[in-house]
Amino acid sequence: MNELIYHFNGWAHVGLGFTAIAGGLVALVSTKGSRIHRRGGWVFAGLMLPVALTTLIMMFHEFLPLAIVLATAEFYLVPAALLSINRDMRGFKACSIALVVLVSILMLFVTFQFVRFSLLQEQVFIGPLVLAAMFGFLVVQDLHMLAVRPEQPNYWIRRHLVRMILAFTIAFMAIVRIGLPFGLSLEASVILPLLVATAGILWAYRRFPTAADTSPA
Repeated sequence: MNELIYHFNGWAHVGLGFTAIAGGLVALVSTKGSRIHRRGGWVFAGLMLPVALTTLIMMFHEFLPLAIVLATAEFYLVPAALLSINRDMRGFKACSIALVVLVSILMLFVTFQFVRFSLLQEQVFIGPLVLAAMFGFLVVQDLHMLAVRPEQPNYWIRRHLVRMILAFTIAFMAIVRIGLPFGLSLEASVILPLLVATAGILWAYRRFPTAADTSPA
């Protein structure tokens, strides 16, 4: 890759990335539905896709499978989060099907990586398995959504929050594992952020319950 293009892409990645993270933090800590929440969310969503694209461009210079997985995950998570609050838009179903195909490919790829690592190395790394489980959770949610198309507003708010929480988590994961490594192992840099994300997702489920959550089995 041309050195000038590489360095420009790198600076764009860093500048856009930290601005996106700042917007995401504002959206996460502000009152849901408020003006500042929406603005922070739009900053994060609007910049994360260019950030993911600059990551993929950098892979022409240095190939990192985890970086590719995390960047590609953003191309699922951000559009899926936005679709959740724009479910009446034209082409919603077609876009949703395309996104579930994308996240299914990610799930299968990361699962394959886990199997490959397990066969080739004496030590079993569960980080890829945890990522595969996260993608599997999203696949199941998407298939259910396409089959049922729930009408309750809380369902769609919660779906939006889950994907935005994970999009922010993936961005943070990329920083601590690749961008500004803190010496964490692959396991820790994957599992610890996802544990925090799980707490946020559980909060979203409690804060925005649906009839299906409270109905008797």
